[in-house]
Amino acid sequence: MEMPEDVALPRELARVSLVADRDAVARYAELTQDFNPIHLNPEFAAGTSFGRPIAHGTLGLNLMIEALERTFGAVPGDAHLEVRFIAPVPVGAMICAGGHLKDEATGTYEIFVETASGERAIDGTCTIGLASEIRNIGASKT
Repeated sequence: MEMPEDVALPRELARVSLVADRDAVARYAELTQDFNPIHLNPEFAAGTSFGRPIAHGTLGLNLMIEALERTFGAVPGDAHLEVRFIAPVPVGAMICAGGHLKDEATGTYEIFVETASGERAIDGTCTIGLASEIRNIGASKT
């Protein structure tokens, strides 16, 4: 991804949210062909350790990708993500993805997906590989 020479990395990623309701989860299941009953069948899910249906973990991960796209216009081709799935998201929960710049020199962002109550479902880092090139180009401008 080509970045303008005089652009600094944004301090915050765009925050993106959605309600992971039954309809959104069913549409995501159709899109991914992941019809695991833990996501779609309340009776089945009631018998699991979760006690109720949970959203696909990758639905939240895709929301994180959307936050990057809204911030940069596209996910930079050299971006490197490392994430951990921390907690399940119950179907019906509002989730939000975002992040903030952790290390400008390396272009590393702390990224997350959390519920409306602030409980983290996913956290990790995203490193934009061109960050040092952007800094060097920006520093050489006079």
